[in-house]
Amino acid sequence: MNDNRIVIGIFENELYAIIAQSDLREAGINATILKQVGGIFLPFLTQDDGVLLMVSSTQVEEAQKVLKTKFN
Repeated sequence: MNDNRIVIGIFENELYAIIAQSDLREAGINATILKQVGGIFLPFLTQDDGVLLMVSSTQVEEAQKVLKTKFN
């Protein structure tokens, strides 16, 4: 079975993404955090491009409901 991952949210920092991931796990949804970083060769100039929260494509609707009750 092909388990495609879909971005369910983009957060300004990792802490918010971890909180959302925890809420999803409590609802039985496996979520993955992916931190995007802009600069690789000059780390001192690196700015965060956001933190992505990803879920299985089969759980997108359920995850959206969980996050909507928590973050809206």
